[in-house]
Amino acid sequence: MTAPQKVSLYNLTELKTTTDDALAPILTSLPKPYKLTQIHYYANVRLALGYVAVTIAGILFYADWKLGWDVTKPYTMPACVAYFVLNSALTYWTWAVESGKVFVGVREGGQKLTLSSSVTKHQPIYKLKIRYEAPKSGKRFVDDETIEGNFTEWFNVQGFLDQKALRTWLAGNIEVVGLADPGAKKEYESVQEEDRVDEEVVSVGAIRSGAAAPQATPDSAKKRTKSKKPA
Repeated sequence: MTAPQKVSLYNLTELKTTTDDALAPILTSLPKPYKLTQIHYYANVRLALGYVAVTIAGILFYADWKLGWDVTKPYTMPACVAYFVLNSALTYWTWAVESGKVFVGVREGGQKLTLSSSVTKHQPIYKLKIRYEAPKSGKRFVDDETIEGNFTEWFNVQGFLDQKALRTWLAGNIEVVGLADPGAKKEYESVQEEDRVDEEVVSVGAIRSGAAAPQATPDSAKKRTKSKKPA
């Protein structure tokens, strides 16, 4: 078992990457029938495009070094064109097709879960787009939802990821995880209810004292956008 990795709480890239990497072990370790089998199709295509492009460049360099320019000259232009095309395809695949996907998994029965993550500059908020596709009544329905959480919910003050806290957050926001771990879901809902009560108490106190009620902060607020449509 690898040692926990410490990250800087001020580095959004490290926080996001560490969280992204922690999703798959949680989702693939759920008990049956909720366990998800990860699909590596998107990553495999990206790696294949990158490796082929690097291989072409490496072979051309080696041939030029061993055989000389006169011999390799006829192959240089086609190799450069191929390298450019492959890198363009890699860029398109990364930004347009993968588009932030950090996990794709399938349950028994064909249900498919796709997670795409993102962050906004200077905001410690982790945004997770959830797409759930499931066969239903002969048609395939798609359920899209976007949730948000503060990194401080699952990173401690030393910068270490709390796996249990992250699993609890996922259980409270992703249906399949909540079904697999109802205890974690109940814990998450209990914390949310306590935060809501605390905010109401503060609001009532502010009103009685004549001050403006404070707005909910990103630490306690959770935003959702949801849409359902047939695929």
